[in-house]
Amino acid sequence: MYNHLMSESNMSSSKEVITLQLGHFANFVGTHFWNIQETSFSYCQGASEAATAAAPKEIDSDVLYREGRTLSGDVTYTPRLIAVDLSGSLNTLRSDGVLYDVEVEQSGITWGGDVTMHKASPPVRNQFLSDLDMSEEGALQNPHIESPDKDLEDASMSSSQSLPSIKDRIYHLDDSVSVWSDFLYGHLHPKSLNIVREFAHQSDTEMFELFPQGKDLFKKRTVSEELEDKLHFFAEECDHLQGFQVLTNFDDGFSGMSSGLVELLDDEYHGKGILTWGVIPAVPSVKSTLMDNYRVINSALAFEQLSQYSSFFVPLSLNSSLWRKQGPALTSPYLSYNPNLNYHTSAILASCIDTATLPFRLEKEALTIPEICAMLSVGERKIGTLCSSFPFPLQESMSLVKRLPAFQDTSFLKPLAAEVDKFNSMSPFSQFVVCRGIPNIGLKNRVPQPQNPFDLCKSVDEMMKMLVSSLYPRTVSSLLTVNQAAPTGTPYPHLFSPLVSPTGLVGNKPRSADEVVKSIPLVTSLQSSPATKNLLKKLTSEAKKLDLRKHHGYFESNMEEDEYHEILNNLDSLCQKYETGASSMDDSDDD
Repeated sequence: MYNHLMSESNMSSSKEVITLQLGHFANFVGTHFWNIQETSFSYCQGASEAATAAAPKEIDSDVLYREGRTLSGDVTYTPRLIAVDLSGSLNTLRSDGVLYDVEVEQSGITWGGDVTMHKASPPVRNQFLSDLDMSEEGALQNPHIESPDKDLEDASMSSSQSLPSIKDRIYHLDDSVSVWSDFLYGHLHPKSLNIVREFAHQSDTEMFELFPQGKDLFKKRTVSEELEDKLHFFAEECDHLQGFQVLTNFDDGFSGMSSGLVELLDDEYHGKGILTWGVIPAVPSVKSTLMDNYRVINSALAFEQLSQYSSFFVPLSLNSSLWRKQGPALTSPYLSYNPNLNYHTSAILASCIDTATLPFRLEKEALTIPEICAMLSVGERKIGTLCSSFPFPLQESMSLVKRLPAFQDTSFLKPLAAEVDKFNSMSPFSQFVVCRGIPNIGLKNRVPQPQNPFDLCKSVDEMMKMLVSSLYPRTVSSLLTVNQAAPTGTPYPHLFSPLVSPTGLVGNKPRSADEVVKSIPLVTSLQSSPATKNLLKKLTSEAKKLDLRKHHGYFESNMEEDEYHEILNNLDSLCQKYETGASSMDDSDDD
C-alpha cells in the first residue's frame, strides 16, 4: 500500500528545518552531510532553459540553508545549523568562521617586568583545505548564489572561472583527517558553532563520558542560554519552520546533553517535528571494560529520553553489536572501507541520512517532518531503523528489467543498526523508501513478449513500487523516486571497491587509478520495524546486568538507582510495542 501525503502549503514556499549536531562523531556525520549538499548545488545559474528543462531541480536547498550577507555586503548561503563539540575539536577551524570576519585591535602589553613569549605552532592544514583556501582567496561569495545585481553576478562568474576546480581533484585524506573540520567543504554561520569549554576533546583528565554530565551541563544557565539564543536566532528568521533534525552521539556525555536539548525543543516548539539520528562509531576509540559499561548505560538512558521527546528516533551504527561485546562491522562486496576511520564510516551514514531525508527536502510535493514521523510512529513506536543498499548494485551491462527480479528478497537492504540484522526479513509495520539515481537501463528496449512483471513497467518509479510491494506486501509503504544520484565526490573518502564505476554502477573491469566514484545509485528504507524489539531487548538486558553503584560517576551527578531502574522498565514497556506473533516466537537470547 502506498500513502502519498502532501501539504497544500508546500506548493507555495519552503518549510525550513534547523539542524543540530552534538558530539564529535555526530559532527563527522554532519560534515559529510553538508559536503554532500554543497556538491549537489547547481553552479550553472546561466544554463539554458533547454538544459534546465532536461534536468529539473528536484531538491529545495532553502529547507536546510539560509541566505545572508557579510558585513561587506557579500551574499552568503550557509546551513541553518547549530553544532556542539568540545574544546580542542576544531583544529584549524575558527569557532566564529571567516565569513563575517572583523579585525579586532589587539591591546598592548602593559606589564612592566620581564616578559617571556611562548609561541605555539599553528595546526597544519591538509592539502584539501590548503587548496580550498587558494580557490577562495579574494572571493568569499558562494558561486551557487545568484546575485540580484547583474554586474556583481558577471564579476562573480568571471572570478569563479579563474579559480582552480576543487571538485575535479583527487585527494587521499585518510591519514590527514583527525577531526571533522579537516574535510569541511563549505562555510558555517558564526552562530553555528558552540564549543563546550568545560571538557576537552581526547583528554584523559577532562573526559565527557557520562550521560548525567551532559544533562547537568545543559542545565547550566550559561550553556542553555547560549544554545537557546542561537536557536531563537535561526527560528525567528524562518517563515514556515517545520521542525528540527538532530544528529547526536548516544554513547558519551552528549547523550545527556542532547536529551536535555530535545526535551527543550519539544516543550518550546511543541507541534514541530523532531527527527533525531543517534550515531555511534563502528569501532570505539577507547576499548576497556569500563568504557563498554558506560556505553551501555549511556545508550539505555539516551534511548529512553530521546524516544520520549523526539517525534522519531533512529539509532545508527555500522557495527552489528554495540554493547559490551562488539560485533563485526557491516560488509559489502562493493565497499572497501576502514571501520576504524570515522572519516569513512561517517560518510556512509551521512549518505544514507541525506537520501532518507529527501522527502521533506523536495522542490515539489514535499512532505514535512511531522507528517513523516506520524506515519512511522503509529502505535507509539518512536524508535526506527534505517536500512540501505550502499550502493544499489546495478551492472553497467545488464538491463534494469532483468536485474530487478534478483532483488525480490530483503538481502539487498542492510540495516544500519545493531542487533537487528538477523531479524531483517520481518516485514516492517510501516516504511518510507527513497530510490535515487537509478538509471532507466532497458526501459526503452523491452521485449515484445514480457518475460517478467517488470517488463510491463514504463518507468523506474513503477518498477521500484512493484519491487517494494513484492518484498513487503503487508507493510504500509510510501515510495519516492529521485533522478539525482547520491554525490560521492571530493572530499568524500575512497571507500568503494575497484569494480564500482565513476557513476556508481558495477563494471566488468576495475576502474582506472585516476578515476573516482563521483555518485552512486542508492536506496534507503526508513522503517518502524518489529526488528527494533531485539535491539531494545538486548540493550535493556545488558543494562540490567550492570550495578550502577559500582559506577560512581552517575551517583556523583545525582542519578538515583531507582531512577535508573524506572528508565529500564520504560524501555521494557517500549519493547513490547514492537511485539508481533512472529517476533514473540523468535526472540533472541539475553546472553
